[in-house]
Amino acid sequence: MDKREEIKNKIITRALVHVPYEGWTQEILNKSADEIGVGSSYGWRLFPEGPLEAVITWSRLLDEKMLTSLPDPENLRVRDKVSLAVKTRLTILNPHREAARKTSIYLALPHHLGKASQLLYATVNAIWYYAGDTSTDYNFYTKRALLAWVYSSTFLYWLQDDSEDHYKTWMFLDRRIEEVLSLPTLPKRLFQKIMPWSRHV
Repeated sequence: MDKREEIKNKIITRALVHVPYEGWTQEILNKSADEIGVGSSYGWRLFPEGPLEAVITWSRLLDEKMLTSLPDPENLRVRDKVSLAVKTRLTILNPHREAARKTSIYLALPHHLGKASQLLYATVNAIWYYAGDTSTDYNFYTKRALLAWVYSSTFLYWLQDDSEDHYKTWMFLDRRIEEVLSLPTLPKRLFQKIMPWSRHV
């Protein structure tokens, strides 16, 4: 990791202290850069596209941490790999649940929906990569569309779940995976609604 990326990651880590209260703003990035000792100008110099760029970077860091935290998948069933990956990513997010809530609101803004879809795709693609998916046909995109629905619905449930160790969320996740496994195919029209980027594939 070069010095630039190291500083960006530190700014995001510091920003996560403020985001639960103030959301993602350029002012928060500037303030966080100042608080880590590099000067407030680094808030816009390292994130020239503003808060959205910071959110994109945070999502990428979460995906990377998820993959490095997962065990060797060799002896696990595919469904167990997928379930474990989703659980791992949400567990990593747990200390920042309020920041995750504010981020989901931020990404739900109409002008951010395209990027939100891309970030969701990147996450589910990383999970399928871990699960060992090698499909290259239409099935490749179908799997990702289905997992996008599983992940996003589980994420929204997790945001509201106050059960011990989030056991209700894990039960919810298991039910969603079971439902997906019971589907023979995913109709193309529904598939494109779930993953709008697929229209261009």
